[in-house]
Amino acid sequence: MKKIFYLFILIIGISFSSCKKDEPTCIVLNSDTVEGSWSMMEASLGWGGYQTFEVNQIVWNFNNDNQMFVYLQDSLGINPNIPFSTVNDTSYVYTADSTSIIINDIGYNLSVNETELIIGGNVAVDGTQLTFIRN
Repeated sequence: MKKIFYLFILIIGISFSSCKKDEPTCIVLNSDTVEGSWSMMEASLGWGGYQTFEVNQIVWNFNNDNQMFVYLQDSLGINPNIPFSTVNDTSYVYTADSTSIIINDIGYNLSVNETELIIGGNVAVDGTQLTFIRN
């Protein structure tokens, strides 16, 4: 019984000491950030049209190096007015804060939580709104 107790203490000690703040592999991302993989579910383009998608047909992946990668399902018919979604396996530079995102020097409003990401402008006046779910 004493050996099991010491083994348990050893495992707990290793668990707490294995992740240090300066190790990038141990970073836990805030669930309210854009970082991660997102499937576009709908694109409301004002006068430019409206289109819906299935999960993983259009994926935007935001990494912590301020790079956004776009992945498209093969032979997917996409409205050419959807920003950054006409060329497969392409990367773009982005910066984001809690209310806005800039992708390749183009600014958008931003709303993000654990499960949903909305990027866009004022839809009421012919703006674009892209809605994503977290993968």
